[in-house]
Amino acid sequence: MRQIRFGKAMPLLAALLLSGPLSASQGLQPDAGLERDVSAAIRNTPRYGPFDLITFKVSGHTVTLGGDVYRGVLKQDAESAVEAVPGVDRVVDAIKVLPVSFNDDRLRREVFVRIYHDDFLSKYGPPYALMGPGAWERWHASWALGPDLALGLEPVGNYAIHVVVDHGRVTLVGNVDNAVDRDKAAFDARSVLGVREVVNRIQVRGTGAAA
Repeated sequence: MRQIRFGKAMPLLAALLLSGPLSASQGLQPDAGLERDVSAAIRNTPRYGPFDLITFKVSGHTVTLGGDVYRGVLKQDAESAVEAVPGVDRVVDAIKVLPVSFNDDRLRREVFVRIYHDDFLSKYGPPYALMGPGAWERWHASWALGPDLALGLEPVGNYAIHVVVDHGRVTLVGNVDNAVDRDKAAFDARSVLGVREVVNRIQVRGTGAAA
């Protein structure tokens, strides 16, 4: 699968919003350089996209991984990528693989499309113009073909808003410019038929406030 990466800081900024339980221990101060290298390793892991959210903690030379991914191979890839970072002696992989569910897959697709087709929110996705003519149309059409034919064609690149779905429960995580955009993303997600609950953990940049 072709990888496309834009705005390299964005996914891990979003991921760190969930890293409260994985904050650095008071006994060992994290090494800033090692944190940057671990962040880059996760960010560049193949298949990491808006339906996944990987968090991490650096404590000495040990890295603890957390968060949720919807494909098991990404859990393995992320662990291997972090293990290869110079200075990392041990990786504790606590990443959760989300359960297989056709309904959750449908909700992922529909919430993603609802948000990133929104005139207010489309700016938070990667610039599809840089991906060649008709890139969005090709990707969107691939999802319409069904889950089997769409395998491996999930969106890649960096997105400001991540959509994590578990048993119909949608958690939105990321960073946006203002509270209106934050609330609009939650409204779009709630408007998708079959969504049981929306947890809005999107933050407004510069405020640290989450809904």
